Amino acid sequence: MRQLILSAMLTCCASAAMAHTVWLEPEGKGDFQVKFGGHAGKLETYQPEKIKRIEAVDKQGKKLAVKQDIAADGVRLHVDGAPALISMHFDNGIHTKPATGPSVEKPMNEVPGATRATYAVKYHKTVVDWAPLVTKTLGQPFEVVPLSAQQPTADQPFRVRVLQDGKPAAGVKLGHGEEGTATDPVTDADGVAAFVPKKGFNRLWAGKRIPVTGNPKYTELSYEYSFGFDAK
Repeated sequence: MRQLILSAMLTCCASAAMAHTVWLEPEGKGDFQVKFGGHAGKLETYQPEKIKRIEAVDKQGKKLAVKQDIAADGVRLHVDGAPALISMHFDNGIHTKPATGPSVEKPMNEVPGATRATYAVKYHKTVVDWAPLVTKTLGQPFEVVPLSAQQPTADQPFRVRVLQDGKPAAGVKLGHGEEGTATDPVTDADGVAAFVPKKGFNRLWAGKRIPVTGNPKYTELSYEYSFGFDAK
């Protein structure tokens, strides 16, 4: 019984620790704000230096210019032209658990007595205009790819494939926003699962944690993905 309780606690803690996703919210034609979900569902200002890559393309796959504006309340993007898809890569750093006290954002080998550390890497896509190109992979190390180029319909299953290093990733849960439940869909052997969107703007979440050995800086790699889109 003690082992079962401990296992449940660890699962709960892992889910909570992974609920720190980054996404884009539309603010107008070609304008978006970078959002970051923090503890207890509170929004936090995302550090601009952690944004490693931003790409926007139109329906034909042509790359569009993206301008970043850094303000006190976060980062805003302006995309020239008519974007169909915007993708991003975020490096959220290494978070180490000391022998006592809360986690610190330092490599494990810089924290005396630490034995656990997580390297958090996050990826994102926002579909602005549905087109065949949204079903193509971008080559992100951890990626969510729609299986249909048709705009999803609220309350109707919407199938996606999750890839890790370009290969189907089985056993990955899909959730809404930053909330996970015991009934969330899980990817099959082909990396496919059906997500049921809500009407309006949706944030599909996917995450995976990978044990790492022989690395003095961290013991675990955490991948998180947020996929933003409107359901009709």
